[in-house]
Amino acid sequence: MSVTYTCRVCNARDQHRSFVVKEMMFGSREEFTYFQCNACDCLQIDSTPPDLGSYYPPNYYSYNDAVGEKHERSWIEKTLVKWITINAIAGRGYKLSRFAQHWLQIPEELREVGPWLRVCKIDSLKASFLDIGCGARSRWLEKLESIGFSNLFGVDPFIKQDVTAGKAEIFKRDIDELNDRYDCITLHHSLEHIPDQIGTLKKVRALLTDGGVCLVRIPVVTSAVWDEYGVDWAELDAPRHLYLHSLKSIEMAAEGAGLKMIASSSDSTEFEFFASEQYRRGIPLMAENSFAKNPGMSDFTYREMTTFKAKARKAVSAGKGGRGCFFFVASA
Repeated sequence: MSVTYTCRVCNARDQHRSFVVKEMMFGSREEFTYFQCNACDCLQIDSTPPDLGSYYPPNYYSYNDAVGEKHERSWIEKTLVKWITINAIAGRGYKLSRFAQHWLQIPEELREVGPWLRVCKIDSLKASFLDIGCGARSRWLEKLESIGFSNLFGVDPFIKQDVTAGKAEIFKRDIDELNDRYDCITLHHSLEHIPDQIGTLKKVRALLTDGGVCLVRIPVVTSAVWDEYGVDWAELDAPRHLYLHSLKSIEMAAEGAGLKMIASSSDSTEFEFFASEQYRRGIPLMAENSFAKNPGMSDFTYREMTTFKAKARKAVSAGKGGRGCFFFVASA
């Protein structure tokens, strides 16, 4: 169906194709209308629900501030980890790092976040980080702390109260209330939840230090999983995901905010395929027989799960992954 809408990313007004999408995380099956811009391909909700907060119930996953059992390293181990980290991200202290690795394995957290830190040009353990929309617990900040960083901050207007977790401080407020500047600002699957895309990215630009980098991870509509599943694509997550950017539209939104893309990569797993298949079969993500909640009660066979993993790998290799990772700096 074609309806006249104005794209909130590129301002194109046209009879953009529209879609009816059901809420399927919790299984209310309430319907919402989305449209996909003919010019920039961004898929977006036709209007933000006035009571958007009601779609984030207390059991919404990012509100869970429970911390599992955590290995507390001795001060000697922490020193060794710092030596390994600084060599991995900045290329300094090779001999210290090699010595440390005689006593300690390279931390798994460093293997996970190290490649991103290098793209973000982080070369000092004194670097400052801000994680936007991280909920009450930021796994990203936890991983950074575990490998030696200490200037760690998060912000989320929907959490109950300010939270201190280790060296990380997470504030219950909007980013417009922040004034400090940060070397690395991240939005890990939070930008798609924010009504004002360009305004938010403009604030991000203002909060970056000179030479600072913004890392954005989001669902990507120009993907194999959208092509296959359409309105059953789990990453639509109506109505919480207000924007499902294309590769073109995320770059346009960033340019409108004074940011320039310096790198990008595909960042996908089998989740987007098995969860989308569940939705097609009418199974909500939080259902008792959902693979995401109770794998043993799921209808999926081992062969099906293997197929979903293969589809994710194929999509990534073809540049059609359903999730993307984008790096931005302030443009001149």
